[in-house]
Amino acid sequence: MATTAPPLICPQGHGPGVPGTRFCTLCGTQLVVPLMPGQPLPAAQAVPQPWPQAAPFAPLQATPQPSPQPVPQSAPQPRPVCKLCGGNGVGLSNTEDICTQCGWLRPLFPGYHLDRSAFLWAQDGQAMARLQKIPALHSIMRSASDKVGRPWIESTFNGIRLGPRQLPDVWKQGVLAARILGLPKMPDLYVSGDSQWQTYTFGSDDSAFIVLGTAIFTNFQNDEMLFVLAREMGHCAAGHALWKTVTRFIAGDSAAMHGLLSNGIMNAIHPMQLLQGTVELPLLAWSRQSEITADRAGLLAVGDEALARRVLLAWSIHSARLLKQVNIEEWMKQEEASDDQLTRFSEMTTSSTMYTTRRLRLLGQSASEPELMRWSQRVQAARKELAPPPKPAPSSHVAAPAAAPVPPPAPADSIRVICNKCKAAMRVPLAVLRGKSSLNVRCPQCQNVLTLRPKPAAQPLPAAAETKPAAPPASAAAQKPAG
Repeated sequence: MATTAPPLICPQGHGPGVPGTRFCTLCGTQLVVPLMPGQPLPAAQAVPQPWPQAAPFAPLQATPQPSPQPVPQSAPQPRPVCKLCGGNGVGLSNTEDICTQCGWLRPLFPGYHLDRSAFLWAQDGQAMARLQKIPALHSIMRSASDKVGRPWIESTFNGIRLGPRQLPDVWKQGVLAARILGLPKMPDLYVSGDSQWQTYTFGSDDSAFIVLGTAIFTNFQNDEMLFVLAREMGHCAAGHALWKTVTRFIAGDSAAMHGLLSNGIMNAIHPMQLLQGTVELPLLAWSRQSEITADRAGLLAVGDEALARRVLLAWSIHSARLLKQVNIEEWMKQEEASDDQLTRFSEMTTSSTMYTTRRLRLLGQSASEPELMRWSQRVQAARKELAPPPKPAPSSHVAAPAAAPVPPPAPADSIRVICNKCKAAMRVPLAVLRGKSSLNVRCPQCQNVLTLRPKPAAQPLPAAAETKPAAPPASAAAQKPAG
């Protein structure tokens, strides 16, 4: 006798399902075979807990939900405050112009603020705007500069960092230049023997550093050094540090001759060189214009066009000694005769820096701008008051006259004279003193002029008030001759 299979039931407790269906008409759960009393539940038929069901078509009652609690957010971490100055110089005395811990700079005078538009070269701003329109280049290189740019570039220079106890005279000039250009923070200054005549400004907008070659230190002093330092501070104030770093990442050392045709025409038409040029040319075009902004910043700081021209000329020929023989007037004629269009094409294809002829011409135009020179005149009084005492120019300095040769040892008919300024010894023949009431003698070392007058009943001796007294004639011949 055949047995009838039991009807399928709903595992949720809704009873037998409708014959011929496999799912419950109330909850939609798949129907299962009912178990006999005492039969264990198969593992494959684990019965889930019944869900509470509302009556058909009955309105659901909204379950009150607890009001959402605000998620506690961590407070923004405050920026570290300098323990020495408090971050704004309040912890420094009135005589301190810089915080040696965080680099905070005191304004040049109360209320002083210099916007970069005062010295920014218009074509520099246009070229930088074109770089800003390359978003991939801008974002990638900013990240690279902030994370690895400065440490990598800084480690490539075998330099010494300047400070109050390391070349303090130049460091003080750098502080003054930074204050004139309105920087809120002092960039780090380095001197590198690997750079010689080159200067570099790298880093980012918030953390810049400057590298000066040793030839800059040995050839420029006083206001000329201030002009050089103010140029680099102008790069920092104009926001050039980041893009100078980008240029070095992509194009390498831009101080050397570098351009599309710098390695020859055959290399220039190579596909890889052309592809590289599409990236380098906008950067190098901006780099040339940025140097004019730096020249204008230096001119604003020193207020002397002739001094700025002299520095740029010595800088371009890499020889302060040769500059003494250069005819500046003939150089100016060369400027006027140069073909501007051809010069620009040559710069674009063979050089990463603007030629000196164009730079000097633009420098002269800048010196005629009323707004730029108005700012320059405004800072001159403070600059002269805060500048460190001038240092004597070395023999290789561009402004120093050629030192006269030291006279050879003279016979006994001469007197020994000591310069009252540099303490150098010299001998003056008695023959040139005879019959004269006074004689002016120039020191061959420091160019100081001494007046010699004879004493009654004795051979001519230097005046006691103007030089050290010389020994009597008998003992003068016994002294060691001046070399």
